[in-house]
Amino acid sequence: MSPRTKEQNEAIRNQRKQEVLQAAIQVYVDKGYAAAEMGDIADRAGLAHGLVYYYFKNKKALFRELYETMMEESKRFTKSYFEQEGSVADLFEGYARVVCDRVRVNPVIPRFYMRVSLDVHHLYTPDEFSPFEWVKSFLQEMTQAIEKGIGEGTIRPGNSDLMARQFWGAVSQGMNYLDQAQQEWMANGMPETEKKEQWEKALNQVVESSAAMLRMR
Repeated sequence: MSPRTKEQNEAIRNQRKQEVLQAAIQVYVDKGYAAAEMGDIADRAGLAHGLVYYYFKNKKALFRELYETMMEESKRFTKSYFEQEGSVADLFEGYARVVCDRVRVNPVIPRFYMRVSLDVHHLYTPDEFSPFEWVKSFLQEMTQAIEKGIGEGTIRPGNSDLMARQFWGAVSQGMNYLDQAQQEWMANGMPETEKKEQWEKALNQVVESSAAMLRMR
């Protein structure tokens, strides 16, 4: 058997890192940052405990990379989404629907986002990271879209930065509501057909209330 090339080794390394990061999301959602252990993450990833330290020198380094990876993915998706053509009001409604529907498809990811803001202080000093500045950067595409919508007359006049924060706050709370509702339906043994009906109804309500904050009265 021929030895692996440098490119093959790098591909394997990247794949293993992704497996560790995905396992870390699961462990984090279950236990939180303080209680999460590197061994828990290794077990979830199906790797030897020592191998995790080959990719990440400690828990803080691992969760920093996880946090930054997840945040950058969110920013890229949001930027790409709002670069689409179409009515600005419709774009916001569609964005709320796509983001909130992730709770149904993969609830672990929204749970990570809902919880991680409470643990950022474990990962960075105030000089290293400003949550306020990050949120401002994340919302930049929304803010610009709102300004465009105001100019078109499809979004109500107002402070675009504040309106973007209010919209995102409504979407975030909607995600939390949908996640809690879905867990309750599952715990009560709700039939799949009824669960689907209830999901669509609740999702539509969340999307409508989020988008209504921006529409012309």
